[in-house]
Amino acid sequence: MEYRKGFLATVPAKALIIFALGVFFLFCTIGIANDMANMGRQPALRYVLSVLLISICAVGYAAAGTTMRQRSWKVMVPLFLLQFLLMNWLNRWLPLPPALGVMNAEEVARLEQRLQWDAYGIVVATFLGYACFVYASITEGRRYFRAHAEIALAQEIHQVLVPTIDMKLGGYEFYGRSSPSGEVGGDLIDVAGTAESWVAYLADVSGHGVAPGLVMGMAKSASRMLLSSGAGSEALMPRLNEVLYPLKKPDMFITFCFVAASVEGLRVGLAGHPSVLQFSAKTNEVTEIECPNMPLGIVPEGAFAISGAEAESGTMFALYTDGFLEAVNKAGEEFGVARLKAEIQKHGARPLVEICDEIKASVSRHGAQFDDQSLLLVRKI
Repeated sequence: MEYRKGFLATVPAKALIIFALGVFFLFCTIGIANDMANMGRQPALRYVLSVLLISICAVGYAAAGTTMRQRSWKVMVPLFLLQFLLMNWLNRWLPLPPALGVMNAEEVARLEQRLQWDAYGIVVATFLGYACFVYASITEGRRYFRAHAEIALAQEIHQVLVPTIDMKLGGYEFYGRSSPSGEVGGDLIDVAGTAESWVAYLADVSGHGVAPGLVMGMAKSASRMLLSSGAGSEALMPRLNEVLYPLKKPDMFITFCFVAASVEGLRVGLAGHPSVLQFSAKTNEVTEIECPNMPLGIVPEGAFAISGAEAESGTMFALYTDGFLEAVNKAGEEFGVARLKAEIQKHGARPLVEICDEIKASVSRHGAQFDDQSLLLVRKI
């Protein structure tokens, strides 16, 4: 019941009960109308049981359709057969008396009273069902619009925290763009520092939605604070891990990668993240840079290895999230790192913005986006 866990789990139990009552009262009218069609000849017990059976089964159909959606037939078909069998059994157990013939004044008055009460019952049941639906619609509508406004605000904050990057620093040019799979993403791209010492980094918080977006915002704030305090790139991942570990849910983690420049040269670090790709303009080759580190936030503290790198004019580093690699086509094939390397080889000499556009377009042609997709390119001028 993934849909129930995803959507209905957010709906208060009171609203669900009132909605079910609305369905119940609305379908009561069918049982009451059936009594009118039989000219009030149903035994009282059969009358009550048929109304309850029709209404309860209607609630079951509504519950199945809401929770199971495309698979609802697996419940609706057996429930319909059960309702059909029970109605037939009820008709045999409590059959209708013979049809009315010529009636005296007392019988006519009794019939008129029975049909009049049926009419009252239909009016009352319709009113109660409508009132339940209106209540559930208004209360849940208010909740929806409040949540929608909060998500829109979170989306605006996300756009501020993760803007498109297009800049130059110390003989390097940078271009990056993040495309969330929903309203709010958990990916982060950023470049911080000066011409002499800078860090270009990318983070991917596990999960989707507002919660990863909040952790992403904390990751950017912590990273900027650490870098502004003078901490070198070798201390970035250990310190960031210590900061973020107690500030997230236990089942969440953050994959992270960076390319950093200082007087000591270039450094590359990864924490549970896909390899950084290095493109050589001279040889047109793409190599993978890897560091065997666990993601951030798994353990409260630990050491994180980093690697050195060399770059000449035209050398480009590609930092990306697994949303590109995991795009799946109709044959079930992932885009994968091999296709990504081929795209970089094909377009690596072009302007960074065009490389980003070409990669994004190629991945979109391959398969639909189900995860956040972020790409940060760093090239030595």
